[in-house]
Amino acid sequence: MAPTSNDDAPFFVAPGFTQARMMKVFAGALAAVLVAAPAVASADDETAYVLSGAKMTGIDWYGIAQLAGKNYHPNAHRVMVDYPAGMLQGQLPATFFPGSGLDSTPVGESVAVGANNLDAALREEPGRAVALGLSEGAMVLEAEKARLADNPTAPPREKLSFTLIGPPASHHGFGQSLLTEVFPAGTFVPVLDYRIPSPVESQYHTTVVVAAYDGIADFPDRPSNLLSAVNAFIGLALLHTPTAFTGPADVPPQNVITTTNSRGGTTTTYLVPSKYLPLTLPLRLSGFDDIADQLDPVLRPMVDAGYSRNDNPLTAPTNLDPAAPDPLPVIAGPTGPSDLDGVLRLARDLFPARTG
Repeated sequence: MAPTSNDDAPFFVAPGFTQARMMKVFAGALAAVLVAAPAVASADDETAYVLSGAKMTGIDWYGIAQLAGKNYHPNAHRVMVDYPAGMLQGQLPATFFPGSGLDSTPVGESVAVGANNLDAALREEPGRAVALGLSEGAMVLEAEKARLADNPTAPPREKLSFTLIGPPASHHGFGQSLLTEVFPAGTFVPVLDYRIPSPVESQYHTTVVVAAYDGIADFPDRPSNLLSAVNAFIGLALLHTPTAFTGPADVPPQNVITTTNSRGGTTTTYLVPSKYLPLTLPLRLSGFDDIADQLDPVLRPMVDAGYSRNDNPLTAPTNLDPAAPDPLPVIAGPTGPSDLDGVLRLARDLFPARTG
């Protein structure tokens, strides 16, 4: 489906995206401000083709897409590229629980459709473009990068770049994602209907934004460290989506790495530090900050040992930073802003604040 934009508005307004819903998105932006950094410069003539993550129940998918990555491309005209954005369960509920309504388009099919839609949009773009994908949307971008890598009709390098936020199946400057850590390249994962891609030597500049301890995009490369793995899975639920609302100013210099491949394409990775250790974040959500403060210094070295990047203290990035964006106001905030992230709202319900 070809994307549509509204030249009288800064964002593409999807069918059914009413004025009331748009106001809800702007209300949600208040929460984004809590975890966003000052914007950086970006070309005024740049068009960002945006693909958000999986369409989970209770999440304002279009609302998140309007704000995702905005601090990395603040002046870009934004165009939504729609695609099925299927959930993890795919068609399994239809097989075992017919009529449950819990089934969705498989991830692999969603990625294929998204890549086709994105490719069509990019080829019609006369100016400079950036393809921007959050979570599952980043999987679409990886598929499109592979498609264009050896395509003689691909857009020229100076006309296109890619920004991946919280990618589930990518390598980055500080490690790799959950799927690429667990499954070797080329492995077909039936439950996802998805084949793990091989790293691509892309001719384009790529920006990768990853939250430290996010189990989807920053999985331990020593998964036998169970404490580190549990920490990552908690981080998956609480830190993954807020990454979309950060910016370069949230990332210290030692957490930025740029590499250049054999084709001259560069990859710049931003590792966004976490304000809290995910392992003890449920305690903080329940109001037990004092206990969490005592446990953090004990648990953190054991958690960090699950990542080989921390072995050399002279080159190790900053994984935990008290000055990092705080996800707790989003979790504990009013219902409107919290609708930006249904996963975080669910976490608030699972870990109610201590009373009395």
